[in-house]
Amino acid sequence: MNTELLLTFATIGCVFLVLNAIFLGIISFMRTRMAAVSQWHSTIGTVLNSHLERRSSDDGSTNYPVVQYSYQVGGQTYQSAKLAPGPEVGGTGAGRVVARYPVGAQVMVFYDPQNPSDAVLERKAPALGVMVFLLVVFDLALCAAVPIIWFTAAR
Repeated sequence: MNTELLLTFATIGCVFLVLNAIFLGIISFMRTRMAAVSQWHSTIGTVLNSHLERRSSDDGSTNYPVVQYSYQVGGQTYQSAKLAPGPEVGGTGAGRVVARYPVGAQVMVFYDPQNPSDAVLERKAPALGVMVFLLVVFDLALCAAVPIIWFTAAR
């Protein structure tokens, strides 16, 4: 086996390990955050604003749901726009999210009893399943690349 092929496999292996560690770290953080949110207290809130926001990036533009709501804890009024633990998720499901939270609707708000200004409307992180799926797809693609490189180099 030549040095160039060994270097290629070592690079693929390092990329595999680093990206898997990053993905698994994010997934672990999100699972921990969801476990904490599942213990939070709840109260009734009111949706103040609910709309789609179009954001542009290098890859194009994507719709994100924006839901602003108010709620009371201990006689103090709070406002938030956080939908769920974890990162914001936009895309094709954004319209369905906005439709679930029409302006004026009464909603269940889950808040941190230690910091009532930290609140969410949903206890599950929508991106968690997507992240696991992407990790599996990435791993499969990388595993498929190794035999392709091996057979190409062997010729």
